[in-house]
Amino acid sequence: MFPGIGLLFWDIVSLRPLCFSTDSCFGSLIVILIILAEEGSEESIPRWGITLIGLGAGFLLGTITLLIQYVGIFILGFIAGVLAGIASLSALQYSLIYIPTSPWICVVVLLLFAVSSSLANLCFQKSLTIVCSSFYGAAIISATLDYFIEHSVMLFWLWDKIKITVSPEPSWYSWLLLATWPSLFILGFITQILVTGKGTYHERPFERKSRSNPETREERKQRKYRYLYQVRTCHGDVISQPVAKKYVHQVNDESFA
Repeated sequence: MFPGIGLLFWDIVSLRPLCFSTDSCFGSLIVILIILAEEGSEESIPRWGITLIGLGAGFLLGTITLLIQYVGIFILGFIAGVLAGIASLSALQYSLIYIPTSPWICVVVLLLFAVSSSLANLCFQKSLTIVCSSFYGAAIISATLDYFIEHSVMLFWLWDKIKITVSPEPSWYSWLLLATWPSLFILGFITQILVTGKGTYHERPFERKSRSNPETREERKQRKYRYLYQVRTCHGDVISQPVAKKYVHQVNDESFA
């Protein structure tokens, strides 16, 4: 829930720590699901061993995204693309516009959505990072609410649409929980555009913030001449020395004469 709230409202402000937390969870979940999908894995590896392997893999992925920001942006776009593909396929099947004949068609569609979204997120970093983070954060919050209120009824319904299996019709309360996904997405998108994301841009991982008042061309020219003047006076250039100092030398010479 808390990473979802951070992604929803403040991802463009604190991109690296949020990418670390969310990508760690994502990597751990993927590795645990892969291990559990193997036949006989539960007998050979205990539950605590599977959990430790998943946590280690997730921590490694989160560290990579923390150090290399482009990897975090790519994975954020990838996850948002997968979620958009799931929503699109579910909407098409529910409205009977198109029903895939094989689950592999759904896999190909999800990969196309994921790769397109991740590459587009690398090209248009600020705008699409706001879109992807709001979409991903809203999905996390909706899934959390669905888990605690209805024990993941809508999550299993969406998963059945990807597997192309028949599932019972959800109740109106389940649809209400699912409606929090687009509603929170719009709320988070508007919040980041107008409030938290204003004046923030993460182009480089450790880029310093520029000054509020940028230096003008005349100020740069004066600073350059001032530096050259200081260098010449330090090296004993009489021409560049102050006029008052030259008059002092002249008066002292005349008094001694």
